[in-house]
Amino acid sequence: MRYELDLFDYIVSEYFKNEKQQLSKLEFHEWKQNLLKEEERLRQSLMKMIFVNQEDKAIERQIQFYQHKLILISKEVVNKIEYLPIPYERIIKKDDYRSQLGHVFLKILSDLLTFIENHFTKYFNQDSVVPTTYFERSSTQLRYKLFKIKELGELKRIDPPLLKIIIHNIQKAIENPKGISYRKFIYCKTFLSEMLVMFSRTTQGIKMEKQIITNLLYLNFNVFAIYNYISNRITDHYQAKSNYNEQLLQLQLFKKLINQSHIKPDFEFHSNTPSLKESLSVWIEEEIFYFKERKQLSIQYPQPEAAWNKAHKNKKLYTTLSVSQLAYFMRLLYNANVISLESKSKLIELISDHFSTTSQRNISAKSLKNKIYSPEITTIENIQELMESLIERAEKDKVSN
Repeated sequence: MRYELDLFDYIVSEYFKNEKQQLSKLEFHEWKQNLLKEEERLRQSLMKMIFVNQEDKAIERQIQFYQHKLILISKEVVNKIEYLPIPYERIIKKDDYRSQLGHVFLKILSDLLTFIENHFTKYFNQDSVVPTTYFERSSTQLRYKLFKIKELGELKRIDPPLLKIIIHNIQKAIENPKGISYRKFIYCKTFLSEMLVMFSRTTQGIKMEKQIITNLLYLNFNVFAIYNYISNRITDHYQAKSNYNEQLLQLQLFKKLINQSHIKPDFEFHSNTPSLKESLSVWIEEEIFYFKERKQLSIQYPQPEAAWNKAHKNKKLYTTLSVSQLAYFMRLLYNANVISLESKSKLIELISDHFSTTSQRNISAKSLKNKIYSPEITTIENIQELMESLIERAEKDKVSN
């Protein structure tokens, strides 16, 4: 492929290296049309190169050469004119045709770089630094997408700490362009597009959060705060189970879900850092090992039948729910008027007098009061999952009848 950027070099030499060179209105419009035609011609030439019988290495060298050259030309033009970000372009003087041509030229250069990025991803040098003009022209749309994700996240009641971590890290990347690589910038663009599609779905709350976490694993959003957030949620979830066997089973289920999760190849927020999936897999292996060591498999827990017999002798109903889960579940029934009592104090008395759990034969009214009036998020999530499984059972019963 012959050298294709002669016209661009001529314009830089004639109008931007030579600052004394003036440009008339007629010349400006002529050059503008010529540049637009040249942009289309270059796109076609680059596409034809793919169909020429060349080795991948030769194509890669040529694509990266033109990428590098377009970046250098962009920098030269920016250094020779008073470059203004897109929102302020309108304040360029009407008769300053040199600056106007410079901004038209920079847009064409940015569009060509985007074209190469989109159509020649395999050969594109993703470790090169993004030019300021390219960043400015692309980041406006990214900021809008980030704003929409934040807006939809709040509307759908996504856990605020989770939403905050996502917004903070992406915003930090797109608001500080100095030295940002194409690799990081491409990641942010892809991440925001995929997450916006997810946030636009009809699901919300816990279901939406599960989908978000699955997508964060797939997109390898490998920031420490997300790793910490997910591991803490897993810990809260398994520790809410009422006995050792259920807790261990829950941990092993999370291990299975993480190990079976898909991950986008060669895609990462932080380069040269273990993937989010890998970090969580290592953590949960260590958690299971420590859990087994600490609890000792030989420790005997009351089996449901034995526990039920003890509760039965004490004229109490046995439940596999924890005290927190039982308290919140009964609170929901009370609020929905399924259980008709004079007050929540009477509800507390009812639970204390007539219920027993695996870990607590006698439930104190004091502990119930705290758990009924101030349920933890993990407890609410556990009961939501229980109710979802009950709905599924009811659907099956409806079909079978």
